[in-house]
Amino acid sequence: MLSKKRNAILLSILAMLLWGSAIPLIKCTFTELGIGRGDAGLKILVAGIRFLLAGFLTLIYFKVSEKGRPIAFKNVNWKFVVILALIQTSLQYIFYYIGLSHVAGVKSSIIQSTNAFLVVLISLVLIPNEKVNPNILIALVLGTLGIIISNGPAEGTGGIRFVGEGFVLIATTLNALASVMIRKYGKGINSFILTSFQFMIGAVVLILLGLAIAGRPLALTPKACLMILYGSFISATSFSIWTSVLQRYHANEFGVYKLFIPIFGSLLSVLVLGEAFTLNMGVGLALVLLGSFILNKKKISFGK
Repeated sequence: MLSKKRNAILLSILAMLLWGSAIPLIKCTFTELGIGRGDAGLKILVAGIRFLLAGFLTLIYFKVSEKGRPIAFKNVNWKFVVILALIQTSLQYIFYYIGLSHVAGVKSSIIQSTNAFLVVLISLVLIPNEKVNPNILIALVLGTLGIIISNGPAEGTGGIRFVGEGFVLIATTLNALASVMIRKYGKGINSFILTSFQFMIGAVVLILLGLAIAGRPLALTPKACLMILYGSFISATSFSIWTSVLQRYHANEFGVYKLFIPIFGSLLSVLVLGEAFTLNMGVGLALVLLGSFILNKKKISFGK
């Protein structure tokens, strides 16, 4: 399916819809479990449970796609899998789960939209044949302005806090780094295997850390279990799609489709969480989206 770029684009947008729905889902899960802003250990523990289940679900995807064929462990670069697990699952979601509880869902979506810029910047460092062009500079200026405006004091947007907006930005940077690493080092590894094992390895770190620092036990409810299971489905499905796409296409070419995460995330945060969408946020999101389209305007192709 992914040999045709049109299919890769459509599947990428589906993955972004799933990722966008994760923002209100995580906040609703915290509310259902009674997890407050200061319960960092419980947040990390919930993330670990989600990604451990996601790892097993991705293995099921592998078995279905490969029709039961055994895993060729000798073809797996385990050093890369472990490094990716620590960056993309453990570190990213420590910062993201803690940061998200301090930031409105709409605002978090806008911050995450910087991913397209970060992928290009990191690609310039890690992939030697990437070049700087005027589009990159213009896009970076527009994106930076968008983030500043969306986090401005006007319209009650609340300013910037390191543990809130700062943590979400760090998580977004780690995600961008992982995207470029997959493109550079992940070739030849089955995308389901790469996704599954980096989830499970990273999840074990999250669970152990969460248990170590949690101030109280995690009191699961049936509704919360369903939420965590849906979160696992989001992760297994979207990461499997995205990893497959990145193994076939350039990260800075398809990075533009991550723009759909803030669009879906903002809309769902307004609809599900009842959050306000302020003028500052609207202008900021528009600038970030404009910058990202300029960044990729010569790269978008709906051909084969």
